[in-house]
Amino acid sequence: MYSDKKNVLQLVALLKAHGITHIVLSPGSRNAPLIHSFASDSDFTCYSVVDERSAGFFALGVIQALNRPVAVCCTSGTAALNLGPAVAEAFYQQLPLLVITADRPPAWTGQMDGQTIPQTGLFGKLVCHAVQLPEISNPEEEWHCNRLINEAILGLDNQEKGPAHINIPLSEPLFGFSTASLPAVRVIRRTKPLTILPDEAGYRKRFRSFSRRMIIVGQLPPGNGLADVLKRLASDQNTVVLADHLANIPAGDYSRFDVVLRTASEKELQQLAPELVITLGGHVVSKRLKQFIRSAPACELWQLSPAGEVTDTFQLVTDIVQSDPETFLRSLAEVPSDEMLALPHNNSTSNDHESETFVERWKSACERTTTPHPDYSDLYAVGMLLNNMPENSSLQLANSQSVYLSQLFSVSDSVYRFCNRGTNGIEGSISTAVGYAAATKRLAFLLTGDLSFFYDMNGLWNRHLSPNLRILLNNNGGGGIFDTLPGLNQSEMLTGYITANHTTTAKGWAEQRGFTYLSASNAEELQKQLSLLLNPESDSPVILEVFTTIEKNSLEIKSYYRQQETKDYE
Repeated sequence: MYSDKKNVLQLVALLKAHGITHIVLSPGSRNAPLIHSFASDSDFTCYSVVDERSAGFFALGVIQALNRPVAVCCTSGTAALNLGPAVAEAFYQQLPLLVITADRPPAWTGQMDGQTIPQTGLFGKLVCHAVQLPEISNPEEEWHCNRLINEAILGLDNQEKGPAHINIPLSEPLFGFSTASLPAVRVIRRTKPLTILPDEAGYRKRFRSFSRRMIIVGQLPPGNGLADVLKRLASDQNTVVLADHLANIPAGDYSRFDVVLRTASEKELQQLAPELVITLGGHVVSKRLKQFIRSAPACELWQLSPAGEVTDTFQLVTDIVQSDPETFLRSLAEVPSDEMLALPHNNSTSNDHESETFVERWKSACERTTTPHPDYSDLYAVGMLLNNMPENSSLQLANSQSVYLSQLFSVSDSVYRFCNRGTNGIEGSISTAVGYAAATKRLAFLLTGDLSFFYDMNGLWNRHLSPNLRILLNNNGGGGIFDTLPGLNQSEMLTGYITANHTTTAKGWAEQRGFTYLSASNAEELQKQLSLLLNPESDSPVILEVFTTIEKNSLEIKSYYRQQETKDYE
């Protein structure tokens, strides 16, 4: 049986019709009509997560696992505000999160009634579409409600994906559940936009006119379909493709490009500078790459933007190309016979390297970098995990040190890679990993630091902890990354307020939540415990807490970069 509320019936029926059948539910009385209706319908897969902040990030993990829209539903008041961080992450990571917030009737806003805040347009510009449903009392309001729900659902994927918000006021009585079936509802659908071919605007000819071309690939979901076409483009001696792990494409010959940019001389940086830059995807992890391109004398920068939004990350954009990346790149890779004779110009910045192609310069620079071989530290633990990742597993990276250090090591192309880089916050990394593990059969790893882990401990407070979940927690007793930042590491307030030093351990909480708990305090213990963390046959989730120190971690990281700086780049 379903709720008797007509706006709830329209919402439930339309979600089912649009194929949005995975729902993360947080408890409450105002959203009880929604909870009851979703959970009573066997077509919906429901997850119960009490903490709304965790619930939002849990839903993002489910989206990553399924590659389809997922809804999160909460009660009124501050519960809705707690979804804010996940909504922001979904917006900047372009994930189709449908936020459903129950509300008091509008007349009670601002009247000192419990759990009542202004919820209309609560998330502002951080959602692609927001609607407030009417409480249906006549056919016109039912038509209006139906249209608004369709609009919000269509807003999840309007050329580019992102979150949408449905606020649903519900008057008392709330607990009538006597409706036997859902109503027949009108479903509005949208056709896909026509693709734009680059030759129509002369892009293919312009592309081949440059002798130093660089394609920068930001964060993309696994299975993005771009690996083959990017490989074809990279086979050209004038085209370099740079991508970090989160692009989910093979890294090729340039996996440690960030190390090159950190350690190369000014002369070599000039030799590595591109004339044309093409950017696509989401955020790029490397701050050095952003600084390098911003200061490079690039002639043109083309940003591939399916929705046509102006994104000028590198402060050099000349063209916003409104096309899906795959269509555009495939057309660039196809060279008609009449263009085969067109020779690109050569504006080499060094007489010593006139005979060396752009690709050869980059390959030579990257080949001189080496994989870290540190002593026991966070860097050591990251390398141990990434060098032993099982094939066809998945890797969630917490922000800060975890995602940065991971870029120094290779990861198998069969491993799916994720990180909440939309807003780069430390909150929600556990919740996202738990949600992902709950919705996939892949072995799901989370690499996290201590502040990120303890900030999101409520992410383990639900009944959806899958035995395929594996967590490697680097516990160095504080925010270790701050100790590596020049200038900040001289602050007298560093230890107490910036790195937030602590003596907390995950052992008690992890064991109480049913994890197999492992720990290591030296290299020998880590090597022994890692095999247990990697074991796919465990009947419970596993956490390995690696105890290190901030001082040793900083020393190993600085030592690695000093070794790279001593190499002969000239």
